[in-house]
Amino acid sequence: MGDSTTIETSTYLAIGLGGDHLAALIADPRPASRLDGTGAAFVVAGIDRIDGSAPAGATVEPTVAAAFLATHAPGTAFLAAAAPHRDHPYNLARRVASLDHLSGGRSGLILGVRDGYAPGDTAWGGAGLTEGAPLGVGTTRDVAVAVQKLWQSWPQESIVADRESRIFARAEQIVHVDHRGAFDIAGPLTVPSTAQGSPVLAWYADSVPAVAAAGEVADLVVLGSGDPEPSGQDLPGPDLIAQAVGALDAAPSSRFAEDGRRPLLFVQVTVPGGHAAAALVAAVESAAAREGVDGILLRPGPDADIAEVVDGLVPRLADLGVVRTAEGRTLRDRLALPKPARLLAGARPVFPAPEPQPAL
Repeated sequence: MGDSTTIETSTYLAIGLGGDHLAALIADPRPASRLDGTGAAFVVAGIDRIDGSAPAGATVEPTVAAAFLATHAPGTAFLAAAAPHRDHPYNLARRVASLDHLSGGRSGLILGVRDGYAPGDTAWGGAGLTEGAPLGVGTTRDVAVAVQKLWQSWPQESIVADRESRIFARAEQIVHVDHRGAFDIAGPLTVPSTAQGSPVLAWYADSVPAVAAAGEVADLVVLGSGDPEPSGQDLPGPDLIAQAVGALDAAPSSRFAEDGRRPLLFVQVTVPGGHAAAALVAAVESAAAREGVDGILLRPGPDADIAEVVDGLVPRLADLGVVRTAEGRTLRDRLALPKPARLLAGARPVFPAPEPQPAL
């Protein structure tokens, strides 16, 4: 593309950290504070679990890493990476909701099809507790729906703490999810909904069918490279980006109540160690300028220094107007995402309505 000043609307910025990067930041969390200065909409913790990378030499469970790093980078939002390969939807929903409470609404979940660190070839089969479900787009979609229902099963507004009536919660508002699919879940979740209503739900996709499925259930989609560009740049090619935009535009979204709203699309750009800055900036500019692209996710490779990305590449992209600073108290605010559509209207309550009690 030409001069970057011709970009009319800059895109969101995100950063994806793999296992080695997470382990290094936990061993010495002082550099984590630099993430607050990037203006990134979010940071993905453990992206190497779901992007097809070979397992790193060290890693940390993503929700644990995100909870730890959120205290050292209090201005940064985090998406924890996971897949049904290892994690049951109920456990995922509970851990991410707890993370969202701890971080004050700065959290979410990004799903993939497979977990590079998990054994076996079935969803949740590695634990040996069930036969598991086949790994694939359909199973990941089912997990996304189940997690959304669980996040909505105990509304925060049900907690009233009314001293006069001595009613702590409107218990009749806590409902079963009664989800039937790859995983059968009765619910409800044992954690109330969060400051965001529901944590942000994302999907890592590297194919058009995965993007189409994500378009039905996710707040945002991160588009991986699939087959790397012939130029050697590890980012999705123009055809794949165009097809992904088309798939999102056509997907019948159940995530948003608003007509015509579709998930945000982030394009992943891998940053290799010792990268040629000019070529990489040009590649990011080109991807950001594609119609329908809402954000860029910079993915430092295992041999890349986070400091080079945070202190060098990100400020250059900001100065050129390629990316913009995301602001807001919650992650949903930063991405201008509405609360998701209600999925449990008419669901059966878990408890009867409480009766007011006489004063002591």
